[in-house]
Amino acid sequence: MGDWIGLGIIVLVITGALAGLSYLGRKPKQLSAEEYEERVAEARGTTRAAALAGMNALNKMVNPKAVEAVEKQRDLQAGYYNDEEKKGEGDAPGAKGKGPGPTDEEGNNA
Repeated sequence: MGDWIGLGIIVLVITGALAGLSYLGRKPKQLSAEEYEERVAEARGTTRAAALAGMNALNKMVNPKAVEAVEKQRDLQAGYYNDEEKKGEGDAPGAKGKGPGPTDEEGNNA
């Protein structure tokens, strides 16, 4: 009984392979120039984005330092590593610090 099941599976695989090859061997349907341009315009964004995402992941595996350098350059252009510190609360001259520190008997900063 087991031999018949194995033979049936092998025949099924061979039949599927032949059907797939015959489907691939057919001539494609002729498209007009307008239909072709429309299909190209529709597929351009998705295909390109998928290809770039795959290449970026592969590049991260192969050369992580180069990808990190590109990310740092993008951050620099966005202004995340600005040398000038932004003025915040408590930066004015004469402002008392809010953090813990030594105080005298009256509670003033020493």
